[in-house]
Parts: sequence; C-alpha cells; structure tokens
Amino acid sequence: MRKEDIDDFEFQVESRLTSHGVYVTDFTDEGETYRLTYESISADEAAVIPHREIGRVINVFRDLHADDWSGVDIEATVTDLEDTELGEWSVDSEWIDDLENGDLSETAFSQRVLETITVQS
Repeated sequence: MRKEDIDDFEFQVESRLTSHGVYVTDFTDEGETYRLTYESISADEAAVIPHREIGRVINVFRDLHADDWSGVDIEATVTDLEDTELGEWSVDSEWIDDLENGDLSETAFSQRVLETITVQS
C-alpha cells in the first residue's frame, strides 16, 4: 500500500468510527495487523467495554474492504475519556476469512471476539 493510500484508509477508519462515538487516538497498519487505540464514550463506570462498539469497529474494517477480503489481525486497546486504559480485544485474521467464506457464523465470530476481551483491574 502506498503512503497516500494508508493515510486515506486511516482517515476513513477514523471518520466512520467518530460518527459512532468511537474516537481513534492511535492507528497503525502493520500490513498483517491493524492496531488501534480508541476512546469509548459508552464505557460505563464499571469499565465494561461495550460489545456493540466492538462490532462497530470490526464492521468499519469489513465495510472498507472488498467482499473477498481475507482479513488481517485487529488488536484494539480501549480507553475512557480520561485516557485510562479499560482493556483490550482482538480479532484473528482467520476468523474474518472464515466469516467471509461462510465457514463461520456471525454469532460464532462474535463469540470468539468477545472471548478475547481483557479488562484492566
């Protein structure tokens, strides 16, 4: 990917997520992995990472790629508005590929992602 394409892709990711109340504070495209840190305005005082918000983040990446996208790993760190780390979650590229090929249901995919959530104590 050219530098201009990477910058444009990052802009698209940030713009679409901002419209959902997800504020990207750091984004890196490492080729095989997208790493992002974002502020969640929806995280509650118990530091629970909203599952619906995770779905929105994943769907933005899916929407920005062609239908035959085989996926990449996604690693996300979630903070609150005071920049306190709430936790992390991730997606394995194979899960995206299996989902896109019909070998994995949306429900099974979501369950796998939710099982990766780690919450800071």
